[in-house]
Amino acid sequence: MTKRIFLALVLMASAAGAGFAQKIAVTKGQKLETVTTTKMTMEVMGQNMDNESVSTSNVEVKDVNAGGFLFTNTIKHMTMKGSAMGQDMSFDSDKKDDMDGAVGQTLKGKIGVPQEIQVDKQGKVAGTAETEDKKAGAGMADMMSMSGDITKGQPYPILIQLPATSIKPGDTWTDSSGTAATIKTVTTYTLKSLTADGALVSFTGTLAKNGKIEQNGMEIQMDMTGTTKGEAVYDTGSGLLKNTTTTTDIKGTLGIMGQSAPLSGTVTANIVAKKI
Repeated sequence: MTKRIFLALVLMASAAGAGFAQKIAVTKGQKLETVTTTKMTMEVMGQNMDNESVSTSNVEVKDVNAGGFLFTNTIKHMTMKGSAMGQDMSFDSDKKDDMDGAVGQTLKGKIGVPQEIQVDKQGKVAGTAETEDKKAGAGMADMMSMSGDITKGQPYPILIQLPATSIKPGDTWTDSSGTAATIKTVTTYTLKSLTADGALVSFTGTLAKNGKIEQNGMEIQMDMTGTTKGEAVYDTGSGLLKNTTTTTDIKGTLGIMGQSAPLSGTVTANIVAKKI
């Protein structure tokens, strides 16, 4: 049970960070390499858990269509290392033994496999190549931002999202996305500056997740709330992400096999994107 709780929290941590910028003007064929570093310190049932994960992905604009934008996201490499309740864990997707282990089995079908993501004109995920039936039973791995499947209704992490009205430096706006059954986020953004080098946006917000998920064939009841703050820089010409850092404080409970595990902790996520 300890390893399963730890794995669930590790995968959950990757979903913490996102931000927005000035406008969406991407073109077919644009490509990015993103490196996402996530550090997590968590306390579960009085026991400490620490984890750091790094994932490298290739992102491509496959099409610009009437509905918005079609992207593909392909995880090229992922590593994890950490400790939980006196046990150390490590994972490297380049190692066959690791891919044959518990973490690797969870991530098979994601690493090295392009995932299609349709994003609407407002920068939110409209759907993926997976069916809604499969998404309804999705596990924690399917909540991984930029490291796996993207949650429908949430902002796509490398794209801007703007209010209906035009904005200028100093303006603030609030966005509400998703539901508590998936992830509910309410975020307030401020456009700090806008130059030829990039649009700087700061943000603060809340998140909530209440409902059942499935992980490795086991049903987990997750009730979680959190607060988020951070900054992001976006390319002023396209609206594509350049870099973002987010800190999220969370608390709640995990219900597994009739046992309730209180949890609290901090997740710091950093994404760096470069054109390729």
